[in-house]
Amino acid sequence: MQQQHPIYALLSVVNSPSAAADLVTRATSSPDLFTFAYLLRSPALIQHLQAGEQTKQYVDLLRLFASGTWQDYTANRSSLPALTEAQTTKLKQLSLISLASKSHTLPYSTLLSELSLPDVRALAALVVSCIYANLISATLDTREELVHVSAVTAGRDVVNKLDMSRLKSIIDTWANRCTETIDDLNNQARKVREKAIRESKEVKEYNRTVEMINKQLMAPGAKDAAKDTSGADDAGEAMDIDETSPMSDSSIGTKKRKQRTAS
Repeated sequence: MQQQHPIYALLSVVNSPSAAADLVTRATSSPDLFTFAYLLRSPALIQHLQAGEQTKQYVDLLRLFASGTWQDYTANRSSLPALTEAQTTKLKQLSLISLASKSHTLPYSTLLSELSLPDVRALAALVVSCIYANLISATLDTREELVHVSAVTAGRDVVNKLDMSRLKSIIDTWANRCTETIDDLNNQARKVREKAIRESKEVKEYNRTVEMINKQLMAPGAKDAAKDTSGADDAGEAMDIDETSPMSDSSIGTKKRKQRTAS
């Protein structure tokens, strides 16, 4: 749970605006901390930050990391503390989570623009870092230049009404996607059932035809007719042999008479 993160143990020793600002910097730079609502709900921390003229902006920085994006930072850069390299990477990771929550197919061009990344190699490195941090599950489609997000495993903090509206929109989008998936599965199941019914009817018709032919062949009349036809054929063949055979009786007698006349 987030309350067990080592950063939160430092809340008990924050006793000045500078110490509070240092804690915010540590939290927003930590490579394994991605939710910040717990810090925003700490009255002592917020009071210390607001007490210093140079530390008030750290409250906004904390809110930015809780539910904002890289675009929010670039639009308000002048009123926020400068980010370290670690903070920049983390804010871009959090921004990618927000983008992935809205759409599971993200074009490279959109991500390069939204996250101010210099090239595709930097984009791939950021996506891989999010995957290894267990923030999202995704694949890179280099041919189509798309990032396919299969799951968003880390969420963003909800800290105000705007975040609630944003969260509702995300849930509605997810619900619609689930409905579309269910409808698609139902249509596929219906097609499979219809195909199975057609094939079953064809098999039954084939079996009935084979059975009918077998019955006709096994009928007594059919057997006798087959025997008569076979006998007639054999007799005809025998007659043909007797009439044409060179060794028949008539041919032998004719040959003998010819021999006597010649003598």
